[in-house]
Amino acid sequence: MKNRFLSLTLAALMALPAVMLGQEAAGPQPKSQEELDAILAVQNSQDPDSRISAADALLKKFADTEFKAWALQMQMLSYQQKNDFDNMLVYGERALEADPENAIVMIQLAFAIPSRTREFDLDKDEKLAKAEDLAKRAMAIVPVMPKHNPQIPDEEWLLVKKDFMSQAHESLGMVALLRKDYAGAEDSLRKAIEMAPEQQSQSFYQLANALKEQGKYDEALTSVDQAIAKGGVPTSGGGDAAQKLKKQLQALKATGAPPPSQTKDSSIPQVEIIK
Repeated sequence: MKNRFLSLTLAALMALPAVMLGQEAAGPQPKSQEELDAILAVQNSQDPDSRISAADALLKKFADTEFKAWALQMQMLSYQQKNDFDNMLVYGERALEADPENAIVMIQLAFAIPSRTREFDLDKDEKLAKAEDLAKRAMAIVPVMPKHNPQIPDEEWLLVKKDFMSQAHESLGMVALLRKDYAGAEDSLRKAIEMAPEQQSQSFYQLANALKEQGKYDEALTSVDQAIAKGGVPTSGGGDAAQKLKKQLQALKATGAPPPSQTKDSSIPQVEIIK
């Protein structure tokens, strides 16, 4: 997932307990100095592993803590930083059990699930339905979501919420791509790009794929060029998925080939993208 989005979420969440602890009557409260110290240990952790360990210690020692949902969410985000999808999903589910209206968790999972879903997965339909549901639920919550930190200026909080909505639209676009609903994917991805306070190369790359499958080669080339201009889409193998897609698009356009969706070659390249 996008480093910018993850960093933004972590920053907001790391500030959350400090704000709560300064409130006399509202929000979760520690029941002792010892519990407060355990909460601060999570907040002040400098890396994902130490944050996961500190959250484990908090939850084991203070089973009735009012910060349970927050601690589980921090663990989910930390596993996301480690690119450990299985544990991210486990702790995301636990965080939603503790706080069923947590839009940030919904958005993170809605993006991660299609990112790790492959065309021939036996549970593909189930995964995509789950991601779609999470994204749509989050989109209903985000517009009325209160600030995590009252000190954030209104204009900045509006940008944060626009980023959340952009991420949810991108997740729906990824779901549509995997379902081969390329027109639906184009619509969702265009909305994601339009709403994003800071447009991302991967969004343009995914849009180019949706356009390619519809035979809109000129538009797809424009989109992939935008992806390249924003840094490309580096993969774990050391290549650039955007550059590879551009070459494919140029060949399709030069030969006048039909859209891949009308041939046996209809599939979206699934590469291990560096987060």
